[in-house]
Amino acid sequence: MNLRKTIDDSYWSMLAAAHLPGEQYTEPVGDPGLFGPGSALWYVHTDVTGVLGGVSGLLLGTLNEPVTHGTNQHSSYLEDPMKRLGFTSSFIRGMSFASTPVAEKLAGIVRTMHKRVHGTMPDGRPYSATSSDDIIWTGTTQAYQAARAHLRYHPKPLDGKGIDEYLSQYAVISEKLGATDVPKSRADVEDYFAMMRPRLTVSEETLEAIGFLRGPYGDDKVTQTTTQIVSRVATDLLPGWAKRLLGLHPTTPLAPLAARAAGLAITRTLRYGVHQRYVEQAHKRVGAAFVPPGDL
Repeated sequence: MNLRKTIDDSYWSMLAAAHLPGEQYTEPVGDPGLFGPGSALWYVHTDVTGVLGGVSGLLLGTLNEPVTHGTNQHSSYLEDPMKRLGFTSSFIRGMSFASTPVAEKLAGIVRTMHKRVHGTMPDGRPYSATSSDDIIWTGTTQAYQAARAHLRYHPKPLDGKGIDEYLSQYAVISEKLGATDVPKSRADVEDYFAMMRPRLTVSEETLEAIGFLRGPYGDDKVTQTTTQIVSRVATDLLPGWAKRLLGLHPTTPLAPLAARAAGLAITRTLRYGVHQRYVEQAHKRVGAAFVPPGDL
């Protein structure tokens, strides 16, 4: 059995169950895309820590109840989580590494999809996927948790200035979806969460979403076990205030140590086995050398 192929196949069966139309990384030759080689965003998103950060961002995102309600009302993720994960991964990959015209096309597709996602909560609060506030929440929770995962598990993480650059660049993705005044640095994000925390709530719907995100999913035992481990590591990555609000604080002093040992093990395993073809294609498109994170 080829271990690397097994790891690679399992990884991409989770993240590539579906693609947005037009996602590709080879053309036009020479176009660096929205960020390009040497950018903080390319550096962070090249590594597999993004999987942990992405799941952790989804967990944090559930605390904004109108956004969670809108997702539940207009998404099939409960019935087909792999398809939803595939589309989300396709969007982030494309916005990060595709050429400028491809990234613009993908942003346009998602903006059109978002126009269908709007309504009113049972308590009268509105939600809309085209709302700048809702786009900012979704993008900032994802960027913040991706940065936390990067800092904890990347073999050579960025310094503070690099993280500020990363957050500023991720804000561009939110702006392409229609957001304005997006937080663009660590200080901005801390101020943003300080403003948002009094508005965050934990409802039955929130807890149902958390229960789903932290449960095993997939069609085979290996995928189910892997997703269970990833969800526990992603939970550990949450900021303390979010864990307390969600009732997910560690049950024993050893729980964080176990989660972090698992995080190190899974990121090392994925770096060993996963072939990031799209990252290689993006580097080749612009004539830049590609160094896998495992070789740093």
